[in-house]
Amino acid sequence: MKYFTETEIAALLPYEDLIKALQEGFRKGGKVPLRHHHTVEVENGTENNFMLMPCWQKAGMIGVKMVMVCPGNAVKDLASVQSTYFLSDATTGEMKAIFNGDELTVRRTACASALASSYLSSPTAETLLMMGTGKLAPHLIRAHIAVRNLTKIYIWGRRFEQAEKLAIKLNDELPVDVTAINDLKKYTKIADIISCATLSKDPILKGKWLNYDKQQHFDLVGGYTLKMREADNDVITQSSIYVDTFDGALAEAGDIIQPIAEGVISKDDICGDLFTLVGDDFRENSKNPKTLFKSVGTGLEDLIGAELVFQKWR
Repeated sequence: MKYFTETEIAALLPYEDLIKALQEGFRKGGKVPLRHHHTVEVENGTENNFMLMPCWQKAGMIGVKMVMVCPGNAVKDLASVQSTYFLSDATTGEMKAIFNGDELTVRRTACASALASSYLSSPTAETLLMMGTGKLAPHLIRAHIAVRNLTKIYIWGRRFEQAEKLAIKLNDELPVDVTAINDLKKYTKIADIISCATLSKDPILKGKWLNYDKQQHFDLVGGYTLKMREADNDVITQSSIYVDTFDGALAEAGDIIQPIAEGVISKDDICGDLFTLVGDDFRENSKNPKTLFKSVGTGLEDLIGAELVFQKWR
């Protein structure tokens, strides 16, 4: 049985290829039960999140990802998300491969956001503000560059030294100018695309900071529980809202569920999901200059990515 390492997955999953595969995969669809979600109490009263994310396609492949989200890992210099993916033949049950789930996750998450941006952000977008400096941040930046001709990247983090470290690394790698910033208010107004990948429980993207004289797209990736928020209610109400999947967003996305519970928006205010966006008839024809994509992740993205890796290797 083949085990795919982080390095092998990175080599076999360039962003452009995965974005295209996700587009085709969402058109095809699959069976995606809501993920199993459990709280695990660990040392010092800390709570980790344990998840199982299954998905399968008829007469195709079946896969499941085992995920542990460990907020306390930051002080141990470890990634907060640890995961492994298992791919099997859906007909015979034969295990085909095991994958480093972390690399698969960051790439499929970033590419799902880029796929949504390819439909929702301005085709002339040039500037990206990245809120967050974790493992997902550089992947989101690279994936957004794959679908838009970006020329300027701004990176904000709660610890400026981490933002600066990431900016220096990406400046050596990417054909765009990358700068670490402190002033969120200033650069929220400047950015054409704002991507958030944090573990915040309180909004960091403020509606009062938006630039109402330009088109802006908001990409909310970090929050994956009911208690987590990255955008405040003003951002939510000012935007045309899209999600990765309706079921996932309405079950797990604090950025969607909290405003609904408060009566700020309703379920009917969600314009569509990734299945909507990749449909032949989709047109983002609202006159709202603000669009928002909320992602909580779906097992279909994992299955599409794992199958692409396996097919290329085989």
